Amino acid sequence: MKLSKDNPLLTAYALGELSPAEAAEVASAVLADESLRAEVDAIGALAEELEGQLAAEPMGRLSDFQRATLFQRAAEIDRAAISPAALAGRRWRWPAVAAAVLLAAGAVGLWALLRPPVPTGTNVAQHYPIPQPAPNVPAPLLYPLGPTPMGTPNPDFFDPWHPSVGSAALRSGATHSQPSDASPSEDSPFRAAAELPASTFGLNVDDASYRHVLQTIIDESRLPEPSSVRIEELINHFTYDYAPPVGGETEALTVRADVVQCPWAAGHVLLRVAVQARPGEGRAWADPPDIVARDARVRVVFNPAAVASWRLIGFDGPLSGPDAGPGGLIAAGRSLTVLYELAPAGAAPAASICTVRAEYRLPGEARLRQLALSAAGGAAGRFEDASADFRFAATVAGFGMILRNSPYKGTCTAAGMLDAAAASLGDDRTGRRSEFIGVLREACNLLPAE
Repeated sequence: MKLSKDNPLLTAYALGELSPAEAAEVASAVLADESLRAEVDAIGALAEELEGQLAAEPMGRLSDFQRATLFQRAAEIDRAAISPAALAGRRWRWPAVAAAVLLAAGAVGLWALLRPPVPTGTNVAQHYPIPQPAPNVPAPLLYPLGPTPMGTPNPDFFDPWHPSVGSAALRSGATHSQPSDASPSEDSPFRAAAELPASTFGLNVDDASYRHVLQTIIDESRLPEPSSVRIEELINHFTYDYAPPVGGETEALTVRADVVQCPWAAGHVLLRVAVQARPGEGRAWADPPDIVARDARVRVVFNPAAVASWRLIGFDGPLSGPDAGPGGLIAAGRSLTVLYELAPAGAAPAASICTVRAEYRLPGEARLRQLALSAAGGAAGRFEDASADFRFAATVAGFGMILRNSPYKGTCTAAGMLDAAAASLGDDRTGRRSEFIGVLREACNLLPAE
């Protein structure tokens, strides 16, 4: 075999990527040519240097949702469809690919050596005494529904899917969707429940916006752009103590809904929809993520007899309802918290404020599973008596509305959010809530005087 110095087989040989027969053939050619031996030695030395540089380089991380998506897509590849003949036809390309990767890695390593050091952020959170846990709050009154199709409806229960109940818009499947020309800086508005009773969202919320807010306020000592603040991502950066589903691997998710008085708008009510995935095998943050549900989404249908209007907090800007696109991937142990602000309708209490339906598929299954429950009507409890998790999530939402300068922030102030966060730390096992207090404290110095 006669080889030139730019033959990709030399790179593959130096990196140990050839079969034994091919390696022996290339080795014979290399031993017979001093220039080829020098080329192989140079490739090997460069590979060792790059390996050392890349090993010392901090590894970037994908978000949990990005990693979950990648692993889910990888699991769906049908390897049986790749024939040996197709692989054989492409085999000659691998040395060239290896050479290209090596050159790219060299550029990355050189950049890593020459770039200036990145300043390290400082945690400015000051010690706050952790208050005693809030007294046990009674569990919300929930009416469980049977699997679809439903049986005879309970006369005291608002069943939005029953043909005799609801407006024409509801029966036609109307769903919450922002106008197509809405910009990300526009907050989700109030919707009349009689005209648009249904709200839908996919369970694929990330927390990238919180990390941006943290870096901007703490590291750069400035406020983030309002349009970059996504309240749903701020809320779901934190963990909450929700009960896991029962039933082992046959039940991947559980959902709950409860209400309290709104702390920033007198006469309004806050609705919390909480979804919790079953735990993994002893690892809350498995790597790769242990996907327990896919195509996961939630549909909330409000009872116009109990709710005059509603507003989804967060999810601002153009949205497509889950009926128009795929739901999310849920990893083991993960939770999702969504808040609504409601304006009650009339003084007479209704049996149910809304019905919440979650649907998902188990990995590898085509069957759609559904969970449904109702948030009981009646007088909402005081915000001060709500669980620490509920109060903390609402505090994060209020802070997000302040950063967005939302017209719906009501009586929210940064100082008030700081006090509320300190009073709702709860069992801060991850330290994230204490870190949030540091963010709030710094934001108080950056925001205009109230």
